[in-house]
Amino acid sequence: MRITLLAVGRVMPHPIRELVEEYRERLHHFLPTRVEWVAEEKRDKGVTARQALEREAQRLQARLPAGALLVALDTSGRMFSSPDLARQMDHWMQSGHAEMIFIIGGPDGLDTSILSQATFTLSFGPMTFPHMLARVMLLEQLYRAMTLLRGVPYHR
Repeated sequence: MRITLLAVGRVMPHPIRELVEEYRERLHHFLPTRVEWVAEEKRDKGVTARQALEREAQRLQARLPAGALLVALDTSGRMFSSPDLARQMDHWMQSGHAEMIFIIGGPDGLDTSILSQATFTLSFGPMTFPHMLARVMLLEQLYRAMTLLRGVPYHR
């Protein structure tokens, strides 16, 4: 199984890029892991939030391979403790899918077309986080889940 983090956004500042790469490399020791992104829609005059979300959804859709397990991050999703996320990861890895794609929206979230297509919706809670930091948080939690599953000392 392979993991892909697919995010809406812009090029990240250097410190965030370093953290994303740090956790991507750590996670890659357990499962092949990629981090990809699609451009955030510019909110110029005349572009509504709805239109921006739809355009971002089209870009995301073009990057989603058939048969992948899709996990969308959204405040309406299910929250887990780290050990519970590890158990859920184990379940997903046993599902027979070749790829798990975690989708993070931009500042306006994800379009309902992406949310309805997702196999699962995951939440970090009701607080709003910068979507760049959400990438780091997600990769770190996926790495933590794999260390729990493999008995590697990291989680405390």
